[in-house]
Amino acid sequence: MNIWLAEHSGFCFGVRRAIQMAREAASQGIPVCTLGEIIHNPIIVAQLQAEGIDVCEDPSTLWDHTVILRSHGVTKDMMDSLIRNGNKIVDATCPYVRRAQQLVESMSAAGYQVIIMGDADHPEVIGMLSWGNAATKVLKADERPDLTGGQQFCLISQTTEKPEHLAEMVKWLAPRVAELRVFNTICLATQHRQEASERLARKLDRVIVIGGLKSSNTRQLHNLCSQYSRCYQIESEAELKPEWIKDVSAVGLAAGASTPAETIVAVYNQIKQINGEPNRVTAVGEIPLFKEESC
Repeated sequence: MNIWLAEHSGFCFGVRRAIQMAREAASQGIPVCTLGEIIHNPIIVAQLQAEGIDVCEDPSTLWDHTVILRSHGVTKDMMDSLIRNGNKIVDATCPYVRRAQQLVESMSAAGYQVIIMGDADHPEVIGMLSWGNAATKVLKADERPDLTGGQQFCLISQTTEKPEHLAEMVKWLAPRVAELRVFNTICLATQHRQEASERLARKLDRVIVIGGLKSSNTRQLHNLCSQYSRCYQIESEAELKPEWIKDVSAVGLAAGASTPAETIVAVYNQIKQINGEPNRVTAVGEIPLFKEESC
């Protein structure tokens, strides 16, 4: 059986940076916690907890701690509360997310009605929204805004949104408003993963997407691949079912930006074992098609 791994699968720059910052903070020998799960991957969260990096959900309970802000970012109120309580902040917010927050803040202050396109329940979008004002709205990709009460609009998207969704919203908005500012805040890592995963799914009739069930970018990969192939999403090799890969000559693997390399390797080797093949790999770079990210 051929097993192909979509290019750029696994950790992105922002996730790798956040985990490194957390471990560096913990190495100082002082109490460290992350405000919420640092990334949406239960395997990594459990590993960090075993290393003494706890997860805290309520910023009001933290005083004089070293607090790591997760890669998705936090709300402005949370940030202010942590600072007031004398905490040392380690800001592991993904640079792409931080840029989106800054744009929401600056464009709101400049008088624009800001529209954030994304999942209103996602921590990243909740954080972005907090940097705006009362006129800032969140819309799903298939929703259209109420344009009454303003002529200047600004469109900003969640970093894991699909580029074509952003383009469709721009196409709808542009002829209906007097002024429209658009910022492409979709991160390159997300685009690379989506494009590579789509190419793979178009060629194969079976794709396994690996990543946390709460991970937005991993869900996007699953939804995308499902359009072209029979697709399953798993968090680890333990969830892989033999019947999914029965009677197929090739299987594609795709992994979200918060999926560690060791999990990808474990899934690859589990497929080999199910198929009765002896050869295994020890590193993600040994899996066909994988390409190291350049950023």
